[in-house]
Amino acid sequence: MKSSQALVLLSFVVLSSGCDVFQTTDAEGTRGRGAKAFDPYSSSASGAISLSLLSFNGCAILPNGEPVTKGSLTLPGYPDTCPRLNSGIPTMPEEAPSFEEEEPTARLTVTPGSLYFLREFTMMDAVLNRHTAFEDRKTPATWIRKQSRFKSLDWSGMTVGRDDWKPMGEEVFQRETFFENAAWMMSDDDTLKLEVLDAEGIVRATETYSRRDFLAENSTTGRTRVSWTIYNLSRPLFPGDPVMHPAGDPFYHTGVKVSFANSTNPFKSFRMPQLTGEGVIRVTWSLMEKEPFHFPVTFVPEQDRTATCYKLGADGLATEERVPCGFGLTQKALINTPRNGKYYMPGEALDFIVSLQDGEGHGLHSRDLLPSFSDFRNETSNGIAYFNEWMLLTYRDSSSSESGFKVVGPLQELTTSFGTYQTPFFAYPQLSEPKFYVDPGMSDVVPGYAEAGQPTRYNVPLPADAKPGTYALLLKGHRSFMGERLNRLEPIFFQVGQEQPTTYPGNVGNCQICHNGVNSLVNLHHGMSVDHVESCKGCHYEAGVGHTSDMVHRIHIGSRKYKQNKGDCTVCHLTRQSAVRASLVSCQGCHVDIHGSEFFDLKFESMQNTPNGYGNCANACHTVAPPSEHILPSH
Repeated sequence: MKSSQALVLLSFVVLSSGCDVFQTTDAEGTRGRGAKAFDPYSSSASGAISLSLLSFNGCAILPNGEPVTKGSLTLPGYPDTCPRLNSGIPTMPEEAPSFEEEEPTARLTVTPGSLYFLREFTMMDAVLNRHTAFEDRKTPATWIRKQSRFKSLDWSGMTVGRDDWKPMGEEVFQRETFFENAAWMMSDDDTLKLEVLDAEGIVRATETYSRRDFLAENSTTGRTRVSWTIYNLSRPLFPGDPVMHPAGDPFYHTGVKVSFANSTNPFKSFRMPQLTGEGVIRVTWSLMEKEPFHFPVTFVPEQDRTATCYKLGADGLATEERVPCGFGLTQKALINTPRNGKYYMPGEALDFIVSLQDGEGHGLHSRDLLPSFSDFRNETSNGIAYFNEWMLLTYRDSSSSESGFKVVGPLQELTTSFGTYQTPFFAYPQLSEPKFYVDPGMSDVVPGYAEAGQPTRYNVPLPADAKPGTYALLLKGHRSFMGERLNRLEPIFFQVGQEQPTTYPGNVGNCQICHNGVNSLVNLHHGMSVDHVESCKGCHYEAGVGHTSDMVHRIHIGSRKYKQNKGDCTVCHLTRQSAVRASLVSCQGCHVDIHGSEFFDLKFESMQNTPNGYGNCANACHTVAPPSEHILPSH
């Protein structure tokens, strides 16, 4: 470490002081930039732990995709062997392909005596490379209704929904056909009965949750979805093209995923019984009363936790002293002092050391190295989670097992980018994805990469023409520890070119009208405060990761929990300018068949080619008369 560059530990709370955008004194429910919402549950400091329960093809799994062993328990219906979700794509033999199976070894550990509440309940049944006829939607639909583990649900009323084409790369697409409107999807009075049983099968704790208790079910955020997907396709040549045009080796995914997440009533908690050894959490869904879901657990008392975390030194970084880990996730960074001591100049480099900590202020990793990818897969990473392509492609788990960072700025330039990678703001990396601590796919092609610890120190050169203002180092973290699964996105701010702070454009906001208290955005998806919603544009500017204008519309229009007038743009748009910039991409989130096939080719055009689906429709046709059914901001 260069002695000429003094390093100062700055948490995002300290760095945020003195900037108007961080004003949090206004009351929740008011309109505008937004108050920081009160979060009554923040790991052990709040009095209860959020519990996530996941299963795949009949077996409980951990958030890293590893199946959970039933140990010595006798659990009727729980398989002796489980599919290896992380083993990749099964081949296509003459007989029906299946996942590689093996006897599971992973353990889902919980802390006896602690209060928990059910935050997430996710179940999935899927087959790969079984339904391979491009135009045959009937066969996967039949498997879903008649053969999947969810065949006992009421599938009456099911319809074929949208065919959603999404880019996977340059001129490579996936096509996902959604099945919608089944009776069970429309239900909201069903319940989840959670019971904790000891090794003898005696119920020791119980709590019942209503489906209404959970905020998130939307497929856009990786929740409930019933679909058939084909990967590695070239675009269709014309609307209704019946011929498949492969762009490589196609593979096929048919799945039913039922996911209720983000409890709106975490005060409905239960105390994990004072047990040691093995037990099971049994969840009975009232729509499948005769088919309860089992989650084998191992009770590990707090005093028996191994000391695998690190005590922090005065500089906020890990020392050599080991301590037991706690719950929670806090992300901090030790950054270099600018040469002039006040702000960075264009052309300087942001040099920083990442420090990931639990909620009790213990380091989750050593001073110089983050855990390896193998540590993550083997549950020896102290809960730090990395990008796992099979959780994304097979479990359809959107952005819930990855960690990394992105640098963007200045804040006042964070406007929506349409149809280009040349954003109006600086972004590192330039592409939409963050800089992952563990680069996706590298463990498969670089010998020894999976076993290598990853650096904690990074250097990001600022451009020579960097615009002055406030920039953000966005830390994106995910952690799973003893049943708790957390996503956190925290901004750390620094100045470039001037001392005077700048703020976001203020084009969108009002999220706190709905997202306050336990519904706060801190508790949803990426785990980011409502104060910083405009930083979403730093990553979400192309369809591969979901364009902001499309994704946000889909989430809310497709949610039965969104009670606002869906034609009232003023609920979220603070300025008229932000609401009238229409495009095929932004409109299709609500209007699936907008213009029919009239602009069919534009939907498949690369971002770098014009015209494309991001083009400004307001400039072409909608300037004089915006859609009359929309209520627009007046200024």
